[in-house]
Amino acid sequence: MHFCDIQEQMSAAIDALLMSAPFGNDSQSVNSPRYCWDNARRGEERFVILQWTLEGTGGFTLEGKSWLLLPGEVFIALVPEESSYCFPKHTTEPWKFAWLNFYGAFAISFVRKFREIYGPVLPLSPHSVAGAMFLRLAQVAEMRAFPDQFEASMACYAFLMEWTRQLTRPANQNCDAVEMAITLCRSRFREPLGIKELAAATGLTREHLTRIFTARTGLSPGRYLRNLRMAAARQMLESHDVPLKEVALRCGFASVRSLTHALAGMDSET
Repeated sequence: MHFCDIQEQMSAAIDALLMSAPFGNDSQSVNSPRYCWDNARRGEERFVILQWTLEGTGGFTLEGKSWLLLPGEVFIALVPEESSYCFPKHTTEPWKFAWLNFYGAFAISFVRKFREIYGPVLPLSPHSVAGAMFLRLAQVAEMRAFPDQFEASMACYAFLMEWTRQLTRPANQNCDAVEMAITLCRSRFREPLGIKELAAATGLTREHLTRIFTARTGLSPGRYLRNLRMAAARQMLESHDVPLKEVALRCGFASVRSLTHALAGMDSET
């Protein structure tokens, strides 16, 4: 085999492993429903979109299923495909996000498998190493500052590996998130605390927190909160002559109606 042939084969092999993130932004904000991208109508060029909600909420749809994107959540889109992302209707708070586009056959195949395993909407804590790497990649992409394709590939691959490690961390770390959620529930159940706030505090998505919380405790976070509130309300009603409105207010219920509905449901289960 001639030296030129070997060089061509090596060049082809290297090209197959390279990835890049030439486009990105570490802080973009939109507040209009006109902001809407249909990924089935963006041409034939194949690339990956990672968009990370920093503040406010966004919307993502994939194959008919929709997600409301909360702070700390990243959606993964593979263009072209039947997916879209938009500023939610009837929302007034701006949607602030960071985003990256990945290119290269290896990047596309890797992220496709990554999404199959972990899902299209995933948590990314702003306080994590992976979060810092994402923002750094987005800043460099916006400035077009990568010196060469090899350094760009190493930076992209390092971020994806660190994010994978974060998502596949040992079960005891997931338990720490559950313990944190339990502590928050017990200390703040009298407040208008919800799953959104619990998920944000633990750095997980609502879906992931609900899954590991339920596996650990046998109850969903919402049911756990409701049980704490009902127990406190029952104690107040049995021990004190307190109006229902005051009981509801002091035990975390939104209204007397929600309190009575919860108590009726508890009675029917016993």
